[in-house]
Amino acid sequence: MRAQEPGQEKRDVILATALVLFCERGFSGTPTSLISREAGVATGTLFFYFPTKEDLIDTLYRQIKGEAAAALKTGIDGEPTLQQKLFRVWENGIMWATGHPDKYRFMEQFAHSPFVSREAHNEGMSHFLFLLDLLREGIREGTIRDYDPVLLCSILASSLSGLAPRLMDEKDPDQRARLTRQALAFLWNGLAAHPGTGSVSGVPETKKNKRGKRP
Repeated sequence: MRAQEPGQEKRDVILATALVLFCERGFSGTPTSLISREAGVATGTLFFYFPTKEDLIDTLYRQIKGEAAAALKTGIDGEPTLQQKLFRVWENGIMWATGHPDKYRFMEQFAHSPFVSREAHNEGMSHFLFLLDLLREGIREGTIRDYDPVLLCSILASSLSGLAPRLMDEKDPDQRARLTRQALAFLWNGLAAHPGTGSVSGVPETKKNKRGKRP
């Protein structure tokens, strides 16, 4: 593996330091002087790579959005059905959020922030068009409810935003796995044209009891 160029290494240190500080202090509470001091570089060096604090935010936003999207897509091409592809995306999303809490919090904090330029926001969202394509495919084949796919994407994103903090707080790995399975089953039943059927990633099928009612 090639060693990083000295300039690239400084740039990466600035980005990593800014990520932590932005999550802790927000945009207004994080002056560039603090970022450069914590990163161990001169303020002039920071401005060489990022002329403004907004440029630094945009760069972080683009980088983290791209990384998150790549993580979500991992392994989906090997899944045989649309349902399994979506479950893989959701599981990947949960694993990425819980494994990278600072990056997840940054995305949540700046997803609709005026400090992120429209260009950076549009570029960041473009990485997730594959999910929109999956939902459209499911609607066409009758697997997913015939709802507006952009609305469904928004609902799924909001669901992950609510679920991730709960899972981050759960220290018991078995309980975390159980909560993940419950969440995935809940999400699928909300999307599916025929909910309550199928079994994916350890989420059990919904069975009827002896009286013919669902448990």
